[in-house]
Amino acid sequence: MTEGELKNRRIIIKDIENNRVIADTQIIRYNSSVNSVMISAASFQEKKFYNISAIIFTEKGLYESSGTIRGTVTGNEIEVFLGKSKEKEDRAKTRYPISLEGNVKGIYIDNKEVSLHRGIHIETVNMSANGILMKADAGSFEVGEIFTLLLEMGKNTLELQCEIVRIHKSDLLLEEYGCRIVEIQVDRKGGQA
Repeated sequence: MTEGELKNRRIIIKDIENNRVIADTQIIRYNSSVNSVMISAASFQEKKFYNISAIIFTEKGLYESSGTIRGTVTGNEIEVFLGKSKEKEDRAKTRYPISLEGNVKGIYIDNKEVSLHRGIHIETVNMSANGILMKADAGSFEVGEIFTLLLEMGKNTLELQCEIVRIHKSDLLLEEYGCRIVEIQVDRKGGQA
């Protein structure tokens, strides 16, 4: 991995102890001498030592690493030591189980977003570099619909513009919706990254 491959790329970090996502943010820079990346300290609620697994989304593919975070903040940044990394096969199809709750804030009609008075509650099942599988009430969506999804990630809110590409019935009340991610934005509540 090189600085050019990793700078400004998305990284999802999970705490190995409880398998919980603790950060979904962008890499500020890469240090090849110690195989670490710097991310915004605002990405974490608790600045402490973690044993982590990380998924890095690069232009060429996905990388998976097991490493540590020591919790030391330097200039509003925290260093993530990546340890040994391996490249994942088939970037588009590799899915990672991530259980998050979210809310659909609006749907697109004639390329204009229409805000929903009461959002649609969803729960994620898994994610890939360009897609998400989620559960919601049966009949919430139709194939081809485009919507804005908000996912709470600790101090940050991940805003995704998604398109429904397939629907699978889970039971009478719930359906699984396969979505293509069109666009991603991170809203940092605690300050700039």
